[in-house]
Amino acid sequence: MRTRAHRTGGFTLIELLLATGLLALLVLLVFQIFDRTLSLWRTGETRRGVMEQAAVVSELLTRDLRGLEPGTSGDFVAEWVRFDADGDGVVETSWPRLRMVRAASAAEVARLRSAMAARERDGAPAAPVEGIVIERSAPELIEVVWGVVPASLTDRDARSEGRVHRGERLVSDVTSKSFFAPDFYGVANKPPAGTTDDVCGGLLWLGVQMAGQTSVVHDGWSLGTDAEDAVAAWDAWNRARPDRDIHPWNAPWDYAPKVKDRPLLPRRVRIELEIERPQDRLRRTRLLRPLATEETSFTVDDARHLPDTDNAHVLIDGEWMEVVTRSGPELTVRRAARGTQALTHAQGSMVHWGQPTVREVVVSGYREDWNL
Repeated sequence: MRTRAHRTGGFTLIELLLATGLLALLVLLVFQIFDRTLSLWRTGETRRGVMEQAAVVSELLTRDLRGLEPGTSGDFVAEWVRFDADGDGVVETSWPRLRMVRAASAAEVARLRSAMAARERDGAPAAPVEGIVIERSAPELIEVVWGVVPASLTDRDARSEGRVHRGERLVSDVTSKSFFAPDFYGVANKPPAGTTDDVCGGLLWLGVQMAGQTSVVHDGWSLGTDAEDAVAAWDAWNRARPDRDIHPWNAPWDYAPKVKDRPLLPRRVRIELEIERPQDRLRRTRLLRPLATEETSFTVDDARHLPDTDNAHVLIDGEWMEVVTRSGPELTVRRAARGTQALTHAQGSMVHWGQPTVREVVVSGYREDWNL
């Protein structure tokens, strides 16, 4: 008599393989979701951190511009200066520099007077106040200077970045040199020690555009030489202080009205900022091969670390480029953007870029006749 074999409990080999495959697929999906979430969180944190730094710069600069003094003691100079950031004897990096006179709060006056008194006690010699006629009966005014210097002259990856500095002094201060003095910055284009404070590091781009009395900016800002264009340099007293031999953007504005006893101030100022923090720099990509001056496309070693959108800007060494199209790790660009020059770039050069921030400031002295 045959006995029926009893099947013992358990899984067959095929069932085990199917279960293992499904488990592996589930783990992979969970990992991908986690990686995507982590990437989005990291991107959000990066943008938030950059926006916080940009907000500090734009808020301070906006406050200074809104308080520009329109009276006879006022002044405003915006110019572009160049640096040889890599030490090869060729100036390739350009940064703006702003000098202005604005109204001061009581707290600011008290703080600056205290600093001036300390310098007088230390025997600081009297310094002439150049370029400004002081109205002794008028409210106290302060000079403000904004400038940028290269973050490093030795670190190859950091020398394209800038460090923003800001200084302020009373117009009537006889213990310190005026920011408008021709020799204040010296031949190295750096401020004297102790006259300014660092505001922000990791700056890739600080663009400043001014709308004049004939500029039209309804449909966007455009730098140019026509009456309706905006300009990148300004001289409130028409004294040829921005040097056009240093940078073409320092050319005088041909449509500026003649001024007599009052400074000519811009009607609106547009501020553009792009910042790249040191931790962001660690995730930047590099050129896979050398890039000649006539080439309009290049390939990088990691496409994940490129800007998300077209029409963004990238910075390689001292040259800005506008992204036209992107296909994986290959970018087609418009060379020599933002007033820079086309350069030759070595293999391994870092491709810098930052989160753009834009702010427009109405100059208060002209608010009543604003009609752009």
